[in-house]
Amino acid sequence: MKPSSLLSYLSPIALIGYAGLTSAGVVPRSDADTIANFGRIGICLAYFDQGPIEKELAPCKIWCPTQIPGSDPNAVGCKGPGIAEDQPDQSVIQTDDDGNKFTPGECICDLSGAEAILDVVIQGLSQLDNVICAVIVQAIVTLLEEGLKFVPGGSSVEAVKKAVEGAKTFAENGLDALDYFPDYVGKICDISDFNFDINGVFDQLTEQPDDIGVSMGCFRKDKACK
Repeated sequence: MKPSSLLSYLSPIALIGYAGLTSAGVVPRSDADTIANFGRIGICLAYFDQGPIEKELAPCKIWCPTQIPGSDPNAVGCKGPGIAEDQPDQSVIQTDDDGNKFTPGECICDLSGAEAILDVVIQGLSQLDNVICAVIVQAIVTLLEEGLKFVPGGSSVEAVKKAVEGAKTFAENGLDALDYFPDYVGKICDISDFNFDINGVFDQLTEQPDDIGVSMGCFRKDKACK
């Protein structure tokens, strides 16, 4: 059974409970144990920040070849749950041997499709929390219409930086405005309607100077980025 069919019924967190890994007495005590156990059920280590990519994907390199025989074990990705680190249920947050915080994520076993690439790029970006979501649309409009100096301080400036970082990362990885606004910002921030031309705004965000934001890099395993 491929991971998509299994994980459509059981979330990563539910799968951990199913495997008997959630009680305090049996939680893995080392990264090696975590990787081995996660590798049996298609779960990866979805880090909140830029954690060690090899460790993040290690369980998927175990899991995916068992689901797609003959596939490239390195052509895998990790789809996180899309939650902020300060979200209420702290029980889902774990810490690796080096002190990096992560949550259970879903192994993506075929990175050839655009949807899989989109999932991996989103996971690689910093999270959009509720504070950022509340101001991101207006902050983008102000940036493009009036300039950075007219963007209010605090969370609005942070929203602008995340917006530019995200757009540049999406563009570098071959993704476009439809991927960025409806499938990324829209879904995370629960925005169903953007009151601007998303294609034009996306292009303008990618053209902003690097002191506002830079791409997080190429996440495609074939490195065929722009």
